Amino acid sequence: MPWRAHVTRGRPAGGCAPARRGRAGLGWLAPLILLTLASACGAPAVEEKPVSFAATDTGQTFFARRLQALGNPGDGRSGVHLLPDGPAALALRLVLAEHAERSIDAQYYILHNDAAGQLFGGQLLMAADRGVHVRLLLDDMYTAEYDPMTRALTGHPNIEIRLYNPFRRDIGRAVGGLLDFGRINRRMHNKSMTFDNQLTIVGGRNIGNEYFAADETSNYDDLDILAAGPVVGEVSAVFDAYWNSAFALPAESVIGNRGAALSLDEARARLLQAYEAALGTEYGAALSHGIREAVASGRLGLDWVPAEVMADPPEKTAGGAEKVLAHDTTPVLLSAQSEVVVASAYFVPGPGGVALLSDLARRGVRVVVLTNSLDSNDVEPVHGHYARYRKALLESGVELWELRAERERPDRDFLALGQSGSALHSKAFVVDRRKFFIGSFNWDPRSVRINTEMGILIDAPEIAADAVRRLEEHLPDSAYRLRLGEDGEIQWLARQEDGTWIAYEREPSSSPWRKLRTGIYGMLPIGSQL
Repeated sequence: MPWRAHVTRGRPAGGCAPARRGRAGLGWLAPLILLTLASACGAPAVEEKPVSFAATDTGQTFFARRLQALGNPGDGRSGVHLLPDGPAALALRLVLAEHAERSIDAQYYILHNDAAGQLFGGQLLMAADRGVHVRLLLDDMYTAEYDPMTRALTGHPNIEIRLYNPFRRDIGRAVGGLLDFGRINRRMHNKSMTFDNQLTIVGGRNIGNEYFAADETSNYDDLDILAAGPVVGEVSAVFDAYWNSAFALPAESVIGNRGAALSLDEARARLLQAYEAALGTEYGAALSHGIREAVASGRLGLDWVPAEVMADPPEKTAGGAEKVLAHDTTPVLLSAQSEVVVASAYFVPGPGGVALLSDLARRGVRVVVLTNSLDSNDVEPVHGHYARYRKALLESGVELWELRAERERPDRDFLALGQSGSALHSKAFVVDRRKFFIGSFNWDPRSVRINTEMGILIDAPEIAADAVRRLEEHLPDSAYRLRLGEDGEIQWLARQEDGTWIAYEREPSSSPWRKLRTGIYGMLPIGSQL
């Protein structure tokens, strides 16, 4: 794997670092613009914590037996299965948790207290009740609202919860963020869930309604990958490194005894009641039947291919990592001979990214980039700064596509370009229709330099070629294609139902105020934080 925990070393963990709903750190954008503060190192104090590692005694578990039945070749290849469909991706997590026998390790940036989060939490609790060891590692950006539940669940003998780079609970979050911005600004954006150290799910999805097409108003189009075989051990090694790092603190130490206390029995009753209520909805009832049967019978298909994990080390949180994920993905991109296809929800390439993609295009490599349009992007500052690089990319020959907020719903492609009104949240790229990266990494400065990220790179010509073919099939009906007009200005092309194309001379948007705000954001010196 490109990142090896024993190679990269940063500054002593816990030292001061210089300096969206689904967007890490942007909640502190206003303070960043208004103030330059001297960071006051102030992570919550914690007594020495126990070190633990992924379970190793799982060779006779249900999953191990099923993988043998699925034809595990045992030759170093890993079994993979793409998960573009939101409901299926949630259902698979729930069903795998239900069948786990030894351990569940879950690492997420966001866990919402909504139906999807309650289904997720309920399955973890039920697994723990039957003896499964559950380790849950959450970035602390959005956890405070359910502190009492978290604190109560840590009383379960089979549940451990740690909060990554936490806020102090003895001062307000706004004050803490301002006084300790250099530390708080760095977030853990990793997303993985591993079952019995035999199967893992890695990708772009957090845990919340909008990531699994369960939100009534807006959802994200996203992509995960289910994996088995050697790559699972690599994911577990990444999890262990973060879990045992100085940045991951026991939740009970962070939260303390502040606020309304819940007993474990009260927490169990509330969570299981919420779980049953969520399962009783039309969405919940439709979730798991097909996947449950596939898992139980061993019919969940896997393709066995070379695969490796690419991940930032936790030392990146202190600003001290020399080898980061972006350094490992660059050679993969530069190896392209014919084509690079990029899907990035938040695309702010900066001068370096523009140079990389432009150089590829100029030497004859077809470069295709799909990102959000103004109306589908949920983070206006990101779009404002992305817009600054569009013309340079188009001039160099890069194909730019922007996902339309209102579009026809096609059959699912590999990026799940789903219902009208949803936004792109996928983070993936394909090189030469062979190498395929799926993970949490956006093409922006925050992913490159500030947050920690991870993903899986597979060498799978059939999967990669099919994914690009499906994307090409659906792009014209789902996205604007950008081009330069005769006057050198950008035009947005939209294909109509009758197959004709309309060219927009101005950026399509339902709101002139949104255009104005985005333009202002694009002029502010905040690009390094996006």
